[in-house]
Amino acid sequence: MPQNNQKISWWQRLTIADGLFLLIGVAAAILRFAELGHIPLSPAEAAGALGVWQFWQPDTAVITVQSPAYFTLTALLTQLFGFSDAVMRAVPVLFGVGLTLLPWLLRRQLGNMGALVTSLLLAVSPLAAITARTANGDAIALFALLLFFAAWLRYEESEELRWFYAMMGAVALGLTSSALFYGGLLTLLLTHRLDGALLGPYDYTWPRRGIWQKAGAFGLVVFLALGSLFLWHLPALGSTASLLGDWVRSFGFSGGLDALINPLLTLVRYEIVLLPLGLMAMLWLLKSNGRLPNFMMLWAVLLLVLLALQWGNPSIALLLMLPGYLLLGQMADDVLQGLDDPLTWIFTIGLVLLGALMFVNIARFARLVSYSAEDLSNMWLALFVFVFTAVTVYFFWAWAQRPTYQALILAALVLFGFYQWGTAWWLGHDAANDVRERWVQAPATDDDVPVLIHTIQEISSQASGSDVGVDILNSVDSPVLHWYLRQFPQLTMANAVPLNTQTGIVITLQNIEAGFGSDYFGSDFGLLRTGLVPESLGSPLPTLDTIRWWFFHDSHAIATEERVVLWIRTDLVQP
Repeated sequence: MPQNNQKISWWQRLTIADGLFLLIGVAAAILRFAELGHIPLSPAEAAGALGVWQFWQPDTAVITVQSPAYFTLTALLTQLFGFSDAVMRAVPVLFGVGLTLLPWLLRRQLGNMGALVTSLLLAVSPLAAITARTANGDAIALFALLLFFAAWLRYEESEELRWFYAMMGAVALGLTSSALFYGGLLTLLLTHRLDGALLGPYDYTWPRRGIWQKAGAFGLVVFLALGSLFLWHLPALGSTASLLGDWVRSFGFSGGLDALINPLLTLVRYEIVLLPLGLMAMLWLLKSNGRLPNFMMLWAVLLLVLLALQWGNPSIALLLMLPGYLLLGQMADDVLQGLDDPLTWIFTIGLVLLGALMFVNIARFARLVSYSAEDLSNMWLALFVFVFTAVTVYFFWAWAQRPTYQALILAALVLFGFYQWGTAWWLGHDAANDVRERWVQAPATDDDVPVLIHTIQEISSQASGSDVGVDILNSVDSPVLHWYLRQFPQLTMANAVPLNTQTGIVITLQNIEAGFGSDYFGSDFGLLRTGLVPESLGSPLPTLDTIRWWFFHDSHAIATEERVVLWIRTDLVQP
C-alpha cells in the first residue's frame, strides 16, 4: 500500500489554539501600542531617553545609562525611527507584547486552555500594560524572567540543548535589564531548591561540562552585546553592576506598615482578578497533586518573604503577578476541560448578567451618594442580586458541581477581564503621570509640559520662521525640560538667570525673581506633580471614594505641583 511521505507545511499544523494566541497578541499590542506618545515622559523616563539621545550627539561628556539592555536596543531603534516619546517606549512595548505570548511555550506544562488563560490575563493586566508602556528596563526583565522559566521547563521535559541556550540568553538579557530581574531570579532558583528538597529531586540530566562552557560563552556574548551596545559603548557595562547595587540597597525596613502592604494593595487595585480566582486556586490546590502548581505557590510565598525583607518594594507586585497568573492558568486547564455541557454556558451567561447588574448598581450608588445620601435603592438591589446569586450557586452546586465550578471561573474571567482591560487602558493612556494612582510614583510629569513646548514652538515660528530657531535660557535643572528642549539648538542651560539678560525666552521656577534687561511677560505652567495635598485626602466615606475612583476616576485628592514660568521678550510677539 503506498505511503504518503509529503511533508506538512507549518501553516497546515496551525490549530485553533494558535489562532487564539494570535488574537490575544493582537489585543495586547493594541492596548500597549495605541497612543504610545500621548503622555509625556516621566522624569525617570526622560533621564533614560536623554542618555540614548546624548549618545548620538558629538562631544557628549557624560551619558546616563539606567538600563543597558534598554539603552542598547533603543539606541539602535532611534536610527530607524528618530527620537520621539513613542520610539523611546517602543522597546519595552515589544517585550511587553512578547510577555503575553510566552505562555505559548508552556502549552505542554499548562495545557492549551491553561496557556491561553495565562496569556489572556497577562494581556489585560494593568500592571503588565503600564510596565510595557514605561521607558525603562522593567518590561525587559519580566520577559527575561518568564522566558528563563519557560526554557527551564522545556529543557527539563526534552533535554534539548536549544532550551539550555535560551536559558543562558534569558539570564544575560535579564542581568542587563533591571534590578527587578535579580529578585525574580533569586526566588525562582530558591523555589527550585526547596521544591526538590520537599518533593524529591527532578528527573533530568544537566548538560556536560563542554555544553556548559558553550552555553556560558553564548550567554556572555549576549551579555556583552546588550550591556555595551555591541561593544560600541563600553562604559554602559558599569551600569549592569549598578543594577545589582540598586537591588541590594532595596533591602531594609524603612517606612511604616503602609509601605509594607503597598505592593499587596497595588495587586488588589490593578490585578483584582487574583482575589476571587486566587481563592478558587487555593481550594483547587488542596485537591491537586501536581508539582507545577505547588512550585507556583512556593514561588509566590518566597516573593512574599522578599517583600518583607525589602519592606514594601513596589516592584514585587510585578513579580507576584507571574506565579499568580501561571497558577490560575494551571487551574483553568484542569477545571475547564470538557466545556460541552450546556449547563455550563447557561449558568455562565446568567452569572455574567447578575454580576454586571451588581456592578452597575454599586457604581451608580457610589456616583449618586454625594447628592442623595438617603437613597439606598441601588445598594438594596445590589444586595438582593448578591443573595440571589449566592443561593442559586448553592443549589446548582448541589445539583451539578463541575458545571457550576466551570461557570464560576468563566464568569469571573469575563467580568474581571473586562474591568482589567478598562483599568489598563486608563492607567496606560491617561493616568501614567497621575500621582493619585497607587502605582504612579512622585514626581511625575505634568500635562502642561506639552503645552509649554508647543507655546515655545509657536513663538519661535513667529519670531524666527522656524519652530526651533528662538534662543532660550533655561535655569530649571530637570530631565523633563532637558529632554523636551533638546531640539532647540540655541538653548543655554544655567543655574540662575544672569542680570540684564536679553535672551528671547527664559524659563525659571515659579516665585524666582529675575533681573531682565528688557520688557518680558510671563505665563506659568505645571512641570512636575510632586505629591498630594494632605488636607485633600481626608474623607468621611473612604470606601465609597475608593469605589468612585476605581469606577469613574473621580477623586477629591489634589496634586501638589512644581511650576515654572515661561518669560517671553515682548518684541518677539509684537506685530
